[in-house]
Amino acid sequence: MQKMSALYCFVITILWHIVVFIFIISWDHDAFYKENIKINIKKIKKRERFYENFFKIKKWKDKIPQYIGKNGFSKKKFISFNISYLKEFIAETYRGEFDHLACCAIIPFLFILSSFQTAIFFSITVILINLPCIFIQRYNRARLRKLFLLKYKYLK
Repeated sequence: MQKMSALYCFVITILWHIVVFIFIISWDHDAFYKENIKINIKKIKKRERFYENFFKIKKWKDKIPQYIGKNGFSKKKFISFNISYLKEFIAETYRGEFDHLACCAIIPFLFILSSFQTAIFFSITVILINLPCIFIQRYNRARLRKLFLLKYKYLK
């Protein structure tokens, strides 16, 4: 079987990212929300500290661009402590994480379709582009879940 050139790998990788993105933004937020009230605030704080201390996420997370569609959800400004807003924001972090993880699913195909060196190059590129975004989603979700749990307990 003939292996693809780097140009074809580039085109296929970009097309894959676009297809995944279009597919995922068409889903409703409710498809991504997982309600888990039993999660422990200490565990959440531990996760939050891990991303702050190990990855120094506070220094660079706001420098990564974000997608906001025409009816999009801006993650730059926190606008409400309302439970439904927090749920929507948490769902958005799941959606964003799933999107970036799904974009990484092309990696095995790169090894099948192209030379080893080309596959390594594009795999590293895909990981370097998507992994910081996954870390940001997880970090923000930990912070949002902490707020949600505090608010939820307050309302009970």
